[in-house]
Amino acid sequence: MSIYYHKRITIIPKVLHLNVSSHGWSWTFGSRRAHVTRGSGGQRSASVRLPGGFSWSRHSRRH
Repeated sequence: MSIYYHKRITIIPKVLHLNVSSHGWSWTFGSRRAHVTRGSGGQRSASVRLPGGFSWSRHSRRH
């Protein structure tokens, strides 16, 4: 049995959030439709949701 912890702290409502979990932390900037996330381990992601059920996302790691 694994124990997992996750907490989302709102810094600026609907714009900036700090995500804290048992695996590290990350910042999320943007809204539900379009946002950018930067993690403590160097991972970055961007995501955009478009009308009609379409979406685009990109994930990368810092070397």
